[in-house]
Amino acid sequence: MKKLNKLYLLILVIALSGFTTQKKELKISYLGNCGFMYESGNSKVLIDPFGTQFGTFFYLPSDEVKENIVKGNSPFDNIDLLLITHIHGDHFNAKLTENFLLKNRKAKMICPPQVYMQMKDSCAGFAKIKSQIISPGLAISESKKMQINGIPVTTIRMQHGANRSLEGLRYSDYTDYEKTENFGYIIHFEKKNVYRQGSNYLKIAGTKNVFHQGDGCLKINGKALKNIDCSIDIAHLSFFDWDATSLDLLQKEVKAKKVIFMHGTKPAKELESDQFKNIAAQLIFFKKELDCQIF
Repeated sequence: MKKLNKLYLLILVIALSGFTTQKKELKISYLGNCGFMYESGNSKVLIDPFGTQFGTFFYLPSDEVKENIVKGNSPFDNIDLLLITHIHGDHFNAKLTENFLLKNRKAKMICPPQVYMQMKDSCAGFAKIKSQIISPGLAISESKKMQINGIPVTTIRMQHGANRSLEGLRYSDYTDYEKTENFGYIIHFEKKNVYRQGSNYLKIAGTKNVFHQGDGCLKINGKALKNIDCSIDIAHLSFFDWDATSLDLLQKEVKAKKVIFMHGTKPAKELESDQFKNIAAQLIFFKKELDCQIF
């Protein structure tokens, strides 16, 4: 009864007085391959923006975009957080990442230990950027919650796409490909509705959550997906998951409200398959570099 009375009071206050609303929207810009920029309020997050390899097969960010990111040119100014999912060259480049961190001292980065070690071994300026890098050591399916530069992030170690699940296998039995450390991320963007009555404010706060799995294949990461303990507003469907089974996992198990297609190939044969055509209407597409959408 008390809760109902508070709700009625809020409705009455809004109905009887002038009010303004300020709503934090989520803007997503496509960079190429699995690279995106997420913006909400004053928060800016980049993920996998520095792919340089396998450009004959995947749509990588252009040299111009990567240069603007490194230099912090608009719209890539004031980046709070850089997320790297794994070490492969279509997602990560050590030199570009080093230059970005050197020129954007406010920015922090989360990455798997393999990425951290490659930067430590190859970057001349590593000592200057070491404090900007967070690299949790996670076992497969393990997760860690952090707040970096005011942005809550859940990092989940997910098995990189492969032909088999590694659950129950000894590490010595993994192939080199299966030893790739892949991080999935849930980025928790705060959103607020602020109702104003004169000098008084009534705030209703919540979060808008984005899930990006890098190259983690959903079908072989059931245990890792159980770490998702929040509602997911935006998820991605990636290279190892272009089928109805994976989309079903996102929509029914993860309960993702919207799903973005990413990691498309230049041959684009996936778009012509009957299975993909059956799910395409349920996906959100970014068709060219720097396309953006508001959620």
